[in-house]
Amino acid sequence: MIQKENSYGTFDQEINTFFKDAHHFACLINTCLYQGQEIVKPENLMLVDSKIQAYTRDVLMLWNGRYGSYYLGIENQLIENYPMLYRILQYDCLVYKDQMDILEKEHRKKKDLRSSEEFLSGIKASDRLIPCITIVIYYGTRPWQTNFSMKDMFDVKDVEHLNEYKMNLIEVHSDTHRYKDKELDLVFSMTRDILNANFNTIRNKYKQGIPKQVALVIASMAKDEELYQQIKEEEKEVIVMCESLDRMREEARAEGMILGRRDGLIQGEEKAELRILTNLLKKGISDSYILEITGVSSELLMKAKQSIH
Repeated sequence: MIQKENSYGTFDQEINTFFKDAHHFACLINTCLYQGQEIVKPENLMLVDSKIQAYTRDVLMLWNGRYGSYYLGIENQLIENYPMLYRILQYDCLVYKDQMDILEKEHRKKKDLRSSEEFLSGIKASDRLIPCITIVIYYGTRPWQTNFSMKDMFDVKDVEHLNEYKMNLIEVHSDTHRYKDKELDLVFSMTRDILNANFNTIRNKYKQGIPKQVALVIASMAKDEELYQQIKEEEKEVIVMCESLDRMREEARAEGMILGRRDGLIQGEEKAELRILTNLLKKGISDSYILEITGVSSELLMKAKQSIH
């Protein structure tokens, strides 16, 4: 079993590795920013160092394409982060600061600044920066609730004159895009079904085998430690997800989790309910799976989560 404190880091690594593939990355950008047009070509993408000063982004690519050069970033968010807009703005500004630092250093080295305006600015009027676009991919089971733009973070009546900065947000649980890249489309569609506890759909729809690495990405996006560990321990390199989910259910029943629901939850005793829910959470079972096998409310599940911390 993956340790709880390390699981999200492991999930991040799996997801980041998946999106470092130029084909997956290009398809995501084309679908979400360019309505499916093949504007971004995989061969025009270059993975760059995602560490900027003390901060490390999830994935950062340099795109040299038909519209010029752009930095394109992906940030994975497994749970909602209220100051996410500020974080993205900070990341993007650091990309610009690095470029400014390089320009100023080059001009000092060349000693080619002539006018008082150039000396004051540290750069020439003709100098240009590479813009940065960041997409946030959110893997929570509930809709993103707050702060979709920087304006949302201010408590003032007049926002009309504030500079706008919006978040490019993809919520996987409700994402309806169809992706031309087959692996990306499979990852998003199956993750969406797991997050929404559509297990009958998974059983009927996903009977084909998929690469083990892709299955690990799906389990990571769904934040399902039990499923992730089960796939990780598989010796074969092709995984049938409906079989893995069914096997996980059988193991859960063998451990008496369903019996616990019958003996405790049906009696309507909240104390018993919370004890069982806490045990399930400690085992690393995902929220969607717990809700399906117990039938409890999401509010009670949240109460059980709070009792752990």
